[in-house]
Parts: sequence; structure tokens; C-alpha cells
Amino acid sequence: MHSFFANADLVECALRFLPDFQCLLSTILTSKTIYNVFQQHPRSVVRSVAYNLVGPALPQALRFVRCQNAQLYSKPVGELLGEDDIQKNPVLSNQDITSLVAISTSSRELESLFSWRMKDRRFKTSQLSLAESTRFQKAMYRLSLFSAVYGRNAYELAIDSESDQEEIDSALRAAFSQRQGFFGSFSTPELRDIQRVEAFLRGIIARAEGFDFTMIPPVTYNPQSSFMIYCAPHDVIDVYKGGLGSLTEWDPDSDEEFFLHNEFVIGPLKSVLFDRKEPFILPVNHKQPIIDEIVGEHDRCSQCQSDTVQGLDLWGPSNWSYLWGSQPHHSMTQLLKGRVGANLADRTDFLTVSQEIPAEELVGGLFDYKSSAYLTWNKADWLCSQCLEKFIRDHLHIWYLGQKIKRGDVIPDNCWYGYNCRTQTHRLAHAQKLNHWCEPTKGDAPPTNV
Repeated sequence: MHSFFANADLVECALRFLPDFQCLLSTILTSKTIYNVFQQHPRSVVRSVAYNLVGPALPQALRFVRCQNAQLYSKPVGELLGEDDIQKNPVLSNQDITSLVAISTSSRELESLFSWRMKDRRFKTSQLSLAESTRFQKAMYRLSLFSAVYGRNAYELAIDSESDQEEIDSALRAAFSQRQGFFGSFSTPELRDIQRVEAFLRGIIARAEGFDFTMIPPVTYNPQSSFMIYCAPHDVIDVYKGGLGSLTEWDPDSDEEFFLHNEFVIGPLKSVLFDRKEPFILPVNHKQPIIDEIVGEHDRCSQCQSDTVQGLDLWGPSNWSYLWGSQPHHSMTQLLKGRVGANLADRTDFLTVSQEIPAEELVGGLFDYKSSAYLTWNKADWLCSQCLEKFIRDHLHIWYLGQKIKRGDVIPDNCWYGYNCRTQTHRLAHAQKLNHWCEPTKGDAPPTNV
């Protein structure tokens, strides 16, 4: 009997250390003895596995899923479940577990993306310390809770088609006050973490919207990004993977825009910080939220050695894939030299070819066509945006010509005016007759593409 209980204790201990619920299910189904041990301690084992899955932010994650599942929309913060609800109600329901699995998957993926962009540009998997990870996850779940309680569902409760302007104005004031109260329940450092996560998510959406990588601003406010934060911040990972097509519910003509716009998060958050006599934007030289240490923070561009662009703003093989998503935008043609981006014969094919090749493969492929002026440039270099754009612009047309040759296209004679030819942009016959993906030997210097 002593051996049986000792083994049962070991089995229970092993079950508590399983990383997720799929592993738990697989394990307890392998043996009746293991299943019986689980049945003796189901609540504690499930809580332990939930902690292993979510981490120290489990109270915040559980608060989010329980408030969402209970449909606690448009409630003052004092009427919401608290972050201590896991102590008050420690038993996890099947609905709790299903929701935790879904939200934790998105949050882990977003954490890895955040780490890649904000801490260590060399790795796509999270390199955050435990403290950094906990801050990120807590902020992520708090922002998701905010959107679940005060976002689209709250709008549908507060305003209907029969509401007159006075009722709408009153509902908007009440909604703002509730959102302000929610943010007021957190400490200033916690608000800073939420603020940084929100700005990070907007940056992901800005990338999907087709901003050229050299022009993406740190924070981009627009209807699409506001709508995503307004509905479900954790679903931004779907936008990163699949582009703006993931915004299936987005309606640019919706009356909701006036409800969600910049004021949805920024307005009440700014108001709370103002009341605390805190600046809305931290100075650049101030330690930024969440991250304690940036790997390679003071690294410089391998080519220009500029001291104005460092660390996370450098591009190399490990982060080229972030330059654009699975479907490069039409501004790709703006990275071509001269006027060849408007070539009537090849423009559509160029966009198709560039869309079929991931960013890291395309940029890496440019080095196979390196011109003599770039003999000292290497794939392993870390480049600032300016140097990278210069390299892409000077080689993209050569790369595309190489793709045409590889697939067996017959390349006609070169046009004297090459990529700078004006005729290629308005006479299809000329664009088809001659090759324009080449250096000009006559004519004016090529125009500057900005």
C-alpha cells in the first residue's frame, strides 16, 4: 500500500507539471491508474496546468474570459469580476478552460512578436525575461478585457437605431466615464504597459495596411487599427499572419467609427494620466515600459555606421520577414528605379512575382545579383532602413529580370533608356518590344522615387 500511495503522489506531481490541457488529456487517457489519480485531485491539477499554460498572468487571463463569458458589457469597473476572482472561485469550468486555451495561444504568439520587435531582433521566439513576459501578458489581458467590456458589445447595448442625438451624446459621455474608471483602477506603471502594448498592436496593423517599411510611424491611428483594438486586441495576430482580410467585420461606413476612433483607448487613458500629472508620451530617453534590457541596443548599421539609427531599427536576415506581409503592397513598385514600376507590359507580373515570394527570400535573393558598387555588402549585415532601401532600389529590377530568365522568358533587346524610359509607361507595344529592366545608356538621369 505504501508503494501505491508513493506512486500516486508521483503521478499527481507529474500531472501538475504538464504544459497544457492537450497533454493532460492524453496522459490521463493512457492508464486507468493515472486517470483515477487525476479524479482524486481534478481541481488542483487543472489549476496547475492552467498556470503552466498561461503563466503568472493567469489571474488577469481568467478575469478576462470570465467577464467575457458572463457578458458583463458596459459595467463600471467596480461591478466587474476582480483579478482576485481566481482565489474567490478557484474551480475552472470547461468554458474557462476552452477560453483560456484560445486566448493564451494568441497572447503567446503576440509576445514572441513583441520580443522580436522590441527586445531581440535576432529571434522570432520570445526572449523576454519572466518579469518582462509577465508585464506584457498582464497588459495584453487587461487590454483585451477593456475591449470586451467597453467595445463593440457595449456600443450595441448603449446605442440603437432609434437613439436621438441627445441620447447618443449621453451614452458616449457615460461610456467614456466607464472607460476612464477602468484605467483609473490600475497603477501608472501598469497603465504604461497597457499603453505600450496598444501602440505595438497598432504598429502590426500599420504594417498590414501597406506602409512602406521606411515610413511606418511608431504609432498609427486610423479607423482599421482603432476597430481592431475596439473589437478584440488579441486577434491582431491574425492580421499579422493574414493581412487586413482578417478584418471580416470591418465596415468603413459604420456609425461605430465615431464611438471607437482614437478616443476609445487613448482618450480615457490620457485623461487618467493627466489627472495624475503624468505625461501622455514618455520622453525618448526615458526607460520604456515592459522591457528591461534591449539586446544590441547600441548596434550600428554595418554600412553607414550612423549613430542616429541603432539596435531594433536595424534590418538583417532574422527580421527581413517583418518588412512586409504575405501580400506586398503596391508601393513595392516605388522601390524600383526610374519609371519601370509603371511598365505597361510587366507591372502586373512584377507585383505577382513579388507577392509569391516571402520578404526574407526576396531580400536575400537580391544579394545574388549584387552589383560591383556593393562588393563589400554581405547578407549578414545589419542595415538601417535608409541603407536597406538603397540596396533594394539598386537591385530590385535586376532581381526581377533574373526571375524572368529563370522561368525561361525570352528577354528582348534592351531599350536605350532602360528603366528610365517614358514610353514604356504609355505605349504597350514599346513596353513589350524592348527590355526596360536594365540600366539606361541614353537619356536623362532616372527620377527619384520618394
